[in-house]
Amino acid sequence: MKNAQSKNTDPQIPEDISTEIFINNWRIYRKIIENDNMSHREGYAKLREILIEEMRRPFIFVDLACGDAYYSSKVLQDTKVEKYIGIDVSEEALSLAKDEFRDTSIEARFLRADFINFAEIIDKPADVIWVGFSLHHLDTPDKLQFMKKAKKALSNDGIFIIYEPILLEGEDRSIYYNRFKQTFDIHWSGLTKEEGEFLLEHVRESEKPETSKDWIKLGNEAGFSNVKKVFSEKTGLYELFKFK
Repeated sequence: MKNAQSKNTDPQIPEDISTEIFINNWRIYRKIIENDNMSHREGYAKLREILIEEMRRPFIFVDLACGDAYYSSKVLQDTKVEKYIGIDVSEEALSLAKDEFRDTSIEARFLRADFINFAEIIDKPADVIWVGFSLHHLDTPDKLQFMKKAKKALSNDGIFIIYEPILLEGEDRSIYYNRFKQTFDIHWSGLTKEEGEFLLEHVRESEKPETSKDWIKLGNEAGFSNVKKVFSEKTGLYELFKFK
């Protein structure tokens, strides 16, 4: 791995319930990834497809709330990526992320910070900004402000890509939670009872998904002229959107 760097840019990261699972309980999320409970595999496959088809020049890839970067390190192989920047609140996850990139030829930099502060700490412009399963923790007005920052941080032909939970039309958060729990009970595997209860509490208290139409509307309001839903995973809980 070329020029690996790691830096703590925000030592006073708040550890509220929306981030606790990622800071103090990274091993739970790691189990979720390993068991593909949230369809990471398919989502990252779609991300790779976009990168290969649309980024045909050297590009800088910013991975927000990057976690252990397991899938990012795989999908970036044999692309035109020039530099990888991973940002996460979990020190443990960033340590694992460095290991994932250790045997690659990709220049990688790792920053410990809240992903919402990315624009203040990265070198601009970025060519691809990717965030998965994190943006939905913000209230709707804060989502919009974040997306405006993402647009401002991109190069002229850059791409902003998100993979997030969605509300169905007519759903509120309580109905969404019930739908999530039904999917959890039927399809999820690999967690202990205590870990599952912790995860369900996190979803009930912290997740604030939007409908597909509202994710697209937010993108348009943020100033993106080309906004598309490009992938829906099999359970209907998560969708991937591309903003240019």
